[in-house]
Amino acid sequence: MSSHARTTRRLVRPTARDFAEDAACVFASSDSEERARAPFWDDRKARYADTCVEVKTQLRDTLQVSLPHGEEHISLRDPVALEKLFLGRSCAYLDVSGLAHHAWAPLLRVGLGVLKTLWVVYAEPKQYRPHPSPASASLFDLTTSIGGVAPLPGFANLRGPSDANRAIFVALLGFEGTRARQVASTLDPTPPVYPVVGLPGFRIEYPHVTVACNQEFLEEHQAHGNTRFARASCPFEVYSRLKQIWQDADEPYMYIAPVGTKPHAIGALWFAIDHPTVTEIMYDHPERRPQRTFGVGTIHLYCLKDT
Repeated sequence: MSSHARTTRRLVRPTARDFAEDAACVFASSDSEERARAPFWDDRKARYADTCVEVKTQLRDTLQVSLPHGEEHISLRDPVALEKLFLGRSCAYLDVSGLAHHAWAPLLRVGLGVLKTLWVVYAEPKQYRPHPSPASASLFDLTTSIGGVAPLPGFANLRGPSDANRAIFVALLGFEGTRARQVASTLDPTPPVYPVVGLPGFRIEYPHVTVACNQEFLEEHQAHGNTRFARASCPFEVYSRLKQIWQDADEPYMYIAPVGTKPHAIGALWFAIDHPTVTEIMYDHPERRPQRTFGVGTIHLYCLKDT
C-alpha cells in the first residue's frame, strides 16, 4: 500500500490541475445545493472531457449518467455496470458531495475492488438551512421525508447475528435527532447502543448541537456512557473508532446507522466492506430538502486506496 493511502488533502479553491490527468472523475449534476457540483468539475470537463462521468439522475435503483460516449442508465445493483463508470482507468475521484448514500455506496464498494487508487471527494457546506420551527431535535431543516430502513445497494446482509445477545447498535449521530431513534426502533429488542459524535465538528459548536438534538435518543437508551468521538470530517477516524468499539465489545455483530456526517458514512461503509460477516448497515433513506445547505466550504480529498 502506498504512503498516499489513508491520507487527506484539504483544498479551498481547487482547480482541474489538482487532480490526476489520467483519472476518472465521477460527480453529480448541479442541483439546489451549491456544494453538490463544485465549479472545478466544469473546468475538468472543459479540459479532459474523456475522463468525466456525470450523474444526472439518482433513482432508488438506477443512475442516469453521462459518459464520454453518451448517456446510459446504470443499475445500482449491477457491479459490472457500475465498474463502467470508472472508464477502465486505474485511478478515480468519486465526489460524493451531490450524491445520495444509495448512489455513492455501491460505487465505493466497486471502486475499492477494481481500482488501484481511489480518492473520495467531499465538499463541506458553509451553513445549514435553519428549521422554521426549531425544536430540540430539529435545529436544521434538512429532509422532507424518510423513505424507511432498507439496505443500501450492495450492502444487504441476510445472515444477521448468530446470537441476538451478541449484538450492538452503533449510531453515527447527526443533527436530526429523530433518525437514530427511528432506525433503532426497527430492532426488537434494541441491543446496547454506542453513539458516535463528530468531534471536532465542522464548526466548534456542532458537537454540542448534535448531542442536544439526540438527547432523547441518548437518554432513552442510557447511551451517554458509551459515546465515542471521531472527527466529523474524517472517514479514517470513524473507521478506527468502529474497529475499537467492535474489539472493546468482544467482537459482536454490529448494526451501524450512518445518519450523521457524510465522511462518517464513508468510514462506516468502508468498515462494513472490510468486515462483511459482522456488520449490517441500517439506513433510512431520507429525501433531501432543496437548498438544505448554502455555500461551499473546505473541499476534502480522501485517499482510501493506493496500491
